[in-house]
Amino acid sequence: MYLRWASLPPERIPALLYTVTERTTLRRASDAPNGPALPDELLLPDEAFDAVKQLAATLPDADGLLTYALHRNREMIRLRNYVGLLELRGGLAFDIQPRVGYLPSLLRHLSDPPFRYINTAHSGPSPLPLWEVFIDAFLRETAQALSGGLARAYVTQEADLPVLRGKLRLADQLRQYRPDQLAVRYDDHTPDIAPNRLLKLALLHVAQRTRTTSNQTRCRQLLGTLADVSTPTYNPNRPGGLAPQLASLQQAGQTSRLPRTYEPALRLAGWLLGGRGASLCEGPQVAACLLFPIERVFEQYVAAGFRRVGAEVQSASAHLIDEHEGQPRFKLRPDLLLRRNGQTIILDTKWKTINAQDTNGHYGIDQADLYQLYAYGKKYDATQLVLIYPAHEHFKQPLRVFGYDPSLRLYVVPFNLDNPLMDEVDAVLATIEAT
Repeated sequence: MYLRWASLPPERIPALLYTVTERTTLRRASDAPNGPALPDELLLPDEAFDAVKQLAATLPDADGLLTYALHRNREMIRLRNYVGLLELRGGLAFDIQPRVGYLPSLLRHLSDPPFRYINTAHSGPSPLPLWEVFIDAFLRETAQALSGGLARAYVTQEADLPVLRGKLRLADQLRQYRPDQLAVRYDDHTPDIAPNRLLKLALLHVAQRTRTTSNQTRCRQLLGTLADVSTPTYNPNRPGGLAPQLASLQQAGQTSRLPRTYEPALRLAGWLLGGRGASLCEGPQVAACLLFPIERVFEQYVAAGFRRVGAEVQSASAHLIDEHEGQPRFKLRPDLLLRRNGQTIILDTKWKTINAQDTNGHYGIDQADLYQLYAYGKKYDATQLVLIYPAHEHFKQPLRVFGYDPSLRLYVVPFNLDNPLMDEVDAVLATIEAT
């Protein structure tokens, strides 16, 4: 599907914003006049397909994001396991969603601090695009920071004034003598300081990018609050145009003493201006790139829940090889290690789709994952192993327990991303403890 934005002047409206899921296959509409053959295919106009094809050709590691191929002499491009926003400079944008779960809710549990400020109340039949979710978080935290008044600091100023203020710059006064002006140096308690300039720079940047009326209105209101702060100069249309300003303002801001309410707003401003996540697809064609590997997002989301019940994350106290030339080799790092009720439990998360009805195909479980879990179990003296997969319509209940041997069991369980995080953690633990 695609959405057209009608609330902006024509020069700022993207031609098309497509909402798709990860691993969608892009094809030319002219190659499929009867419509897409599969539900996870998207037909693009030739001009849009050529823009994505050009991006794939210029990315240094295109296979990490896009896979280009020919099938029966017809071109196709497949999106890989990344979710988020990809916007090209020609006005073509993709809002890439995970196949299950609401992305902003999952991102809140990433280790990067800015994500914890995301408002997850936008889910529903028409959720906001991811870029607007981040802008909403930034505007909300900026409004909170400025609600108590602008932060101020004493800044040394030099000026020629008709009255004495501060100290006289005697050398300058004698060199450029004017009877009606005094060369003075004084300290001014001003809001025109680096942190406020950083917020203003970020507001100017997102004001050019937001496409919702409410966010545009909030940007104007906050910029009015910062009217006495000098406007940094930058070129928002030039790749990397924000980098020099951002670096200098952040460096200056680190030396300032600020109210604690400023910290979230400044973190989000630096994140938005710095283009975090953009290294995956930097280039002259890219206008915005906020993409995240869904495997990592899922892994950290599940880990956040089990950490609350005492699990160790990425423990590395065991090795695959106990001794080689006098030292152990090859550290083993299970996703989660939980010691509970006198037992050691190894939990591993996999962002893969398995089918509870596919008994002949071993449910779609990768055999290599079973070998990996077995090594973890033996080296950590575990009695229970757990493979956690995202729940979906073909996998809603745990599979029957697998027995590696009499002392080592494997549980394959679904994790429903539409339910509260701790409810799913409790459900996994209940499954283990019930057998």
